[in-house]
Amino acid sequence: MLRSRVSSIVHPQVFTSIRYYSTKRRELDAVIFDVDGTLIDTVDYHAKSWYDALQHYNIKCNLPDVRMQIGKAADQLLPVFATEEQIKKYAEEIKARKARLFQDNYLEKVRPFPGVRELFELIKKRNVRIALASSAQQDELELYKDIAKVSDLVDCQTSSNSKDVKRSKPYPDIFLAAMKLLKNAGNDRVVVIGDTPWDAQAARAAKLKIAGVLCGGFEEKLLREAGCQWIYPDILGLTKNYDQLTNDILKG
Repeated sequence: MLRSRVSSIVHPQVFTSIRYYSTKRRELDAVIFDVDGTLIDTVDYHAKSWYDALQHYNIKCNLPDVRMQIGKAADQLLPVFATEEQIKKYAEEIKARKARLFQDNYLEKVRPFPGVRELFELIKKRNVRIALASSAQQDELELYKDIAKVSDLVDCQTSSNSKDVKRSKPYPDIFLAAMKLLKNAGNDRVVVIGDTPWDAQAARAAKLKIAGVLCGGFEEKLLREAGCQWIYPDILGLTKNYDQLTNDILKG
């Protein structure tokens, strides 16, 4: 009698507890986003600005080759095209000219890719933190957040001129800096979202998993070879598959 009474009291409670923990959604600690070419449509504009700036100083290059380097900051992009002497003599002037060309000719044309805010809102509803890790300068990054309408949804951010970023992508500095800001985020519970091979190489060097999006214009083959484990056509495709991506990551 007593045994039956105890069973009727204890077993439903235990069952309820087990059911709660077995159905509770497992979530990531954080998602780290690249910005240019991933959240906002700027790759071609940056490429043309760099190309025109380099041409002004008689540095030989062609536009397709310059475009392939977008995603790097000046410290890694300039050595691809300019000599050490040219860099020493003109680097600051080239960077300033590139920035002016972009601002004067293209900034007003910059738009976010469809679905960016909706994806960020989905991630925040899951109580997952969002970080930005951009090769842009800090002031540019603030502007880009406004353009994408996500300023209120970002937990932390790093940029190419952040104090902890000595070298830009494809080096891991910027993602390591983002992880430092996130605090207590496990590498196996964080994913980077980017659009370039440089994002992928930097993420892998930081021992982070990375998903690629094709909206920046880089070929799927290049992203996979660089280390992207998942590929989506765009932000809308990523949003549609976000829960599956989470499950794949947490399965290890």
